[in-house]
Amino acid sequence: MKRKRVAMLMNIMIVMVMGCLLVQTEAKSRHFKVCYSDCHAVCKSHTTFPKSLLCPFTCLMTCLVPNQPTPSPTSDTGVTNKIDHTKNFCELGCATHHCVSLSSLQNPNVEKVATCVDSCSEKCSEG
Repeated sequence: MKRKRVAMLMNIMIVMVMGCLLVQTEAKSRHFKVCYSDCHAVCKSHTTFPKSLLCPFTCLMTCLVPNQPTPSPTSDTGVTNKIDHTKNFCELGCATHHCVSLSSLQNPNVEKVATCVDSCSEKCSEG
């Protein structure tokens, strides 16, 4: 009887964790789509040729790399918190290599780029 309760609680916890991860992934993807679309429109209207050709890469970098605060000292010993940017660099490299070419000045292809970026995020999370 006790094993059944423990198994049921474990299943509930697994479902909750999976749900949280799914919501975070969807929110990140939605944020990227809005950011990329808006950035592309602004970049295209505010830059001239040939600089406008860089808009897909500029917007990819702007919307993909999170703005993280500078690490602050943890104690008087001068030791600081370090932020590991390995996953960010992996995602940016993968997205630059595979996703930028899906977008152009005439057609930003926001959905395709977002799907491609999501696949890069999954690849980089795998380790």
